[in-house]
Amino acid sequence: MKRTRLLALPIALTLGLMVAACDNNQAPPPAAQAPTATTDPAATAAPAATADANKAAAEQKAAEEKAAADKAAADKVAADKAAADKAAADKAAADKVAADKAAADKAAAAKAAEAKKAADAAAAAKVAEAAAAAKAAEEKKAAEVAAAAKAAKEKKAADAAAAAKAAEEKKAAEVAAAAKAAEEKKAAEVAAAAKAAEEKKAAEVAAAAKAAEEKKAAAAKAAQEKKVADAAAAAKAAEEKKVADAAAAAKATEEKKVADAAAAAKAAAAKQATELSAAAAKGKADAEAAVAAAGTAPAATPTTATSPTAAATSTAAAKPAVATPAAPTATTGLLPVSGLKPDTRMASNAKTDQIGYLGVWAPSAAACATVDQTGATGYTVITKISLRQGSDLVLVDATPETAGKATLTKGDKSFAIVQSGPDAITIDGTPLVRCVAK
Repeated sequence: MKRTRLLALPIALTLGLMVAACDNNQAPPPAAQAPTATTDPAATAAPAATADANKAAAEQKAAEEKAAADKAAADKVAADKAAADKAAADKAAADKVAADKAAADKAAAAKAAEAKKAADAAAAAKVAEAAAAAKAAEEKKAAEVAAAAKAAKEKKAADAAAAAKAAEEKKAAEVAAAAKAAEEKKAAEVAAAAKAAEEKKAAEVAAAAKAAEEKKAAAAKAAQEKKVADAAAAAKAAEEKKVADAAAAAKATEEKKVADAAAAAKAAAAKQATELSAAAAKGKADAEAAVAAAGTAPAATPTTATSPTAAATSTAAAKPAVATPAAPTATTGLLPVSGLKPDTRMASNAKTDQIGYLGVWAPSAAACATVDQTGATGYTVITKISLRQGSDLVLVDATPETAGKATLTKGDKSFAIVQSGPDAITIDGTPLVRCVAK
């Protein structure tokens, strides 16, 4: 009966909530309508259903709480049982550990007693062994003393016998050695004499052969040296002849050039002098005519200016005729006939049609005779590829001059060359004259 009632409570509670919801969804009654006096049965039943639902919910909650309490009590009982079981198991394990420890202690004590017994036996054996060793050592010492005495006696007898035998053997060996040495000495002397004679004979033969070979080689060397010397002499003679011919040709060409230049200068001077004489004669005649004309003309006032023609004529007549001197010809010097270096010979034979300052130069004609001689200074040798001042050689390419000037530069060295004539130049302001070969 009670269970049926409990089941009906949720249903009634649900119905009550639904009814309440429906009532809440209805439109509110008009505000001006007055309440009726008649009682609605549905309105009366709603509070009762709500109260029943609340009671049913409370009872449901109480039943649930009781079920939870019953479950907690059952869980506690189970936990207490598990804890009691664990405590019993832990005690059994502890009892086992204690029993195992007691057994182990008993076994250890038995083992220690056994070990002590064995150690005592070993100590006793060691004491016995030490006594036996001491006895053996004493016996060994006595035996060694006896053996030493016996050995000393036997050694003394053996030494005496050995000494006697050694003396005998030594004497016999000395006799045999002396005889053998005499025999070997005699044989060695004979062999040495034979070897010396053989070596002397071989040395004489070798010396004779060597002397013949050296004589032959000396003759061949002398012939070769003579051949080389002849060839060198011929080459030197040909070179010197070539240089001499070139120098002679260059000198002849230079002398002809100088003579031609002098003749041309002389002809020009003569022509100029003739022209100046003719001009002077004409100027004199013009002046005389002007003077004559002035004598017949009226006298001029002091402030009257002289006519330009008359002034020019007067000036020309008054100016003396002066001949223009010819340009002086530079003096050349002669190079020494020996001791010239290759670049000196090359420079003295160089062509000057494109680069006029190629050649050998010295401060004076007399200084040309000191070029390439011991202690000489101040001269300069210029080829197409080099410039040498005394012993200071600079490899530099010569370039054609512009307006008679050229500057040769190599590294930090520079040479300013000014050529004033075929045989006269200045290098860095120092005047030099040309040196030619004899």
